[in-house]
Amino acid sequence: MLVRELLKNEYAPLRALRPTALYQFDLTLTRWADHLGREPALEDLKPLPVQAFLTQRRTQVSAGTAKKDRTHIVALWGYAAKRRLVDEFPTLPPLRAPARIPRAYKVEEVSKLIRTALDHPGEVCGLPAGLYFGSMIRLAWETAERIGAILQLRWRDVDLDERAVVYMAENRKGSTRDIRRAFSQELAGWLAQIRRRDNDLVFPWSRHPTSLWYELKKIAAVAGVTARGFHGLRKSAASYVTAAGGDATRLLDHSNPNITRDHYVDESIAKPKTTALDFLPPLDLEPPSDAGPEKPAA
Repeated sequence: MLVRELLKNEYAPLRALRPTALYQFDLTLTRWADHLGREPALEDLKPLPVQAFLTQRRTQVSAGTAKKDRTHIVALWGYAAKRRLVDEFPTLPPLRAPARIPRAYKVEEVSKLIRTALDHPGEVCGLPAGLYFGSMIRLAWETAERIGAILQLRWRDVDLDERAVVYMAENRKGSTRDIRRAFSQELAGWLAQIRRRDNDLVFPWSRHPTSLWYELKKIAAVAGVTARGFHGLRKSAASYVTAAGGDATRLLDHSNPNITRDHYVDESIAKPKTTALDFLPPLDLEPPSDAGPEKPAA
């Protein structure tokens, strides 16, 4: 049996994988197939073949991306071992990805992104591309929600009069609960211009899923802004809320404030009130006054 068949016929249905998660698993298997020169089979779920692939991936992509590939393969491998489809359980050395300091868009960069997006030419699923991308970026900034939930948002959950949106639990990461977020009057005016039927998606997308990120990169390039993905907008909102003394953990709906602090708050925006310098004693760099009598000249 091919590993991809195991994924689509058993693992994904039994684990109720969402389309985005299934796509990520599928992408890992495609990269592994490229490495092998053929589709990986259950017989390839062994330490040496898998580790050879991960070692090669580590030379091509970031440690974080390689770690995701490892996670996907180990999950499928562990499932196959429990089903006794393979003889051994996963035994691989750990792959550690360095923790990076959060980097978010500055407010002036968000402004540039939105201004540039509003000038985007063409249409997206029959909607003016400028209003489509401008509204999407601004909604991500104002509500701090993940792009996955924004893409699944339907008009029945948008109240233009109250200027509020409800992101349904089943469309959010973790599927834990619904959240309600407010948005600005100006954004409500933009959304009113692309309003459709209640059951329609607010931001329909008919092209390949990853091409949405390429569009954002193009917008960022024209705006002269370093592209930080849609997640950079979530980090940006969290950073500015923290800087203003608000509760960014509540905004992002995180279960642990440490997650917000360590992975979302950009300290170049939400500058700490104190640093180690505030606690270090001052240095005395003056030369000592008691240096003793001078020696007579020879």
